[in-house]
Amino acid sequence: MRSPSVARHFAWVFGVGALAFACSSTIKLGQDLPLAGGGGGASAAGTAGTLDLSGSSSTAGGGGVAAGGSGGGECHVTACQGKVFACGDCMDNDGDGLVDSKDPECTGPCDDTEDSFFGGIPGQNNAPCHEDCFFDQDTGSGNDQCFWNQACDQLSVAPSYSPSGDKRCSYDPAAKTPGTTASCTELEATQAAACLSYCRPLTPNGCDCFGCCELPADSGKFVWLGSSDKNAGTCNENTLSDPTACHPCTPVPSCFNRCDPCEVCVGRTTPSSTCGGSATVRCPVGQAACGQPNESNCDASEYCITGCCVPEPK
Repeated sequence: MRSPSVARHFAWVFGVGALAFACSSTIKLGQDLPLAGGGGGASAAGTAGTLDLSGSSSTAGGGGVAAGGSGGGECHVTACQGKVFACGDCMDNDGDGLVDSKDPECTGPCDDTEDSFFGGIPGQNNAPCHEDCFFDQDTGSGNDQCFWNQACDQLSVAPSYSPSGDKRCSYDPAAKTPGTTASCTELEATQAAACLSYCRPLTPNGCDCFGCCELPADSGKFVWLGSSDKNAGTCNENTLSDPTACHPCTPVPSCFNRCDPCEVCVGRTTPSSTCGGSATVRCPVGQAACGQPNESNCDASEYCITGCCVPEPK
């Protein structure tokens, strides 16, 4: 659950929203728009990763709510760090009748695929085994001071080597991660303040900073959004039960953003039936709630992602 406390911004139990830039041009939803699609085959198999993180509470941005607002009338073209990708272009790129972050498989403005959870942007997954913020446009570089090594994941064993599917990422609790001297245990426990202030706002509810998300929502099972075959995403709403398409992963607690019952998250576009309907504070102070009935559109310089309006990413 979101908290107005500034101090909790740097705690792993705190959730924040995703960021985006809204261009001045707008397109009315419902007009004829170009359609496009994508695809992908299967890759490495694995055993579903499960984890009970019920003791934490947080929120953030994610797929399944309207780009630029919640009312559904007007779509603002939005950008990720100055570039417009498929989940911010006001087009139904996969032809499913859902535009941008109204599409559950859009995880934010830095997502270039609407037909899978895979980001599909240049620079994504280009550093074998080594990850930084999954939800910006240059994952793998370490420039945001988020660090993780898939060799630290106990699921990364033969024959599947999940989540990466890469034998080079074979489980090694003593693995060294370029850019940091921190051990696997230390990275699980702590991420730098720069990582939490930059990447956590881009991380959807139900995910960690490195693309390991609870899917299906509320299932206790986690899959890696980077699952792909020949750089085509294989993990989508229809393949969540297939570990060869949605590779199991273990979420990193230091940068995990839980989705609480009264929030929306990746894989769940409305609050859970267990919410109770109380007047729960869903977003931090200064961020408007969006994406649900009777909630207003976000401002043109913001993006609505898992229920909160947030400013553009830098």
